[in-house]
Amino acid sequence: MIALSILIPLIVLAALGAIWKARPVHSALFLALSLSLVAVLYLILGADFLGLIQFSVYVGAVAVLIVFSLLITRPSDETKEIARRPQSMLAGLLCSVPVLAVLVYAVSFSTPTEEVAAADTAKIELAELGKTLFTTHAPAVMAVAVMLTAVMIGAALFARDINERES
Repeated sequence: MIALSILIPLIVLAALGAIWKARPVHSALFLALSLSLVAVLYLILGADFLGLIQFSVYVGAVAVLIVFSLLITRPSDETKEIARRPQSMLAGLLCSVPVLAVLVYAVSFSTPTEEVAAADTAKIELAELGKTLFTTHAPAVMAVAVMLTAVMIGAALFARDINERES
């Protein structure tokens, strides 16, 4: 319980850092920190498979992809984002505060149904889940790998200099 009371505020602070930082690279690094702390939360709660998937997919692939894509883009894009940030802050708050209120209301006043309680008692072995993932669902894993590679190539092509694009 003490670990949760320390970890949850850290997750919230890292997520807020991802939102409030003006430089996209810093925001992406805070996002990676937030995602890795969520993975640690899963591991503490005993959801080992979810924690490992969180680390490998979100932190290991998506966050690294975002950081790498931001590092290969031109720095002039960053100055435009920083200049228009104050105008978009109010619109973002007007959209996110009602959504946060609905989520807090839904979580605070929800009660688990019998189906959820029954699903919590049914445990699947991690080895069985891994075998299923890499045998039955291997094409889906490969499709995700190809998709991430295509996104990386697209980011590299997008980040090329404008003079190189015209020639």
